[in-house]
Amino acid sequence: MNTHPAEFGNQRFNLTRLHDAEIELISGEVIFELELKLYNKAQRIFLGILDSYRLEATSMNLQGGIAVSLNASNGEVIDPINGQGVIGYLDQSQIESESSIFLCLEFEKIKSIYIPKLTVGEEKLLLPALHLPEFRSISLVVGNSGNKNEFEFSNPHLMVTELDCGLAS
Repeated sequence: MNTHPAEFGNQRFNLTRLHDAEIELISGEVIFELELKLYNKAQRIFLGILDSYRLEATSMNLQGGIAVSLNASNGEVIDPINGQGVIGYLDQSQIESESSIFLCLEFEKIKSIYIPKLTVGEEKLLLPALHLPEFRSISLVVGNSGNKNEFEFSNPHLMVTELDCGLAS
């Protein structure tokens, strides 16, 4: 697993690249799931499905893909790479659990439109739709704003489903 630092505004993350995959979707769904255990609630968590070719950029403004930054202390959800700013708030009780937290970042793609969703525990948050350039090589990325040993992830899964919506290419 490859780890590197990245920054967004005044936030600094240690990002870990979990998996790379090639996708060719005109229309379909990409789902990234994992279990997360937080040992320090005073940090931000990063979860992303990113363009593999732009992943090594240290500024998140140069990254591409779908990502969220989740403030574990107040539930604030930010889009750190697509200029969306604050996109919602989650119930803190979902994050403050002493046990592992289920996280799922997914998107539905229809041509160049991406419709992302975030699930934390049992709570779902529909994120604003985005018009993005095509990315065919994706990397699943997790990270945090604290020390590397302040969070632990397990059971990462990637599911890709191509949908036939009768759309002409």
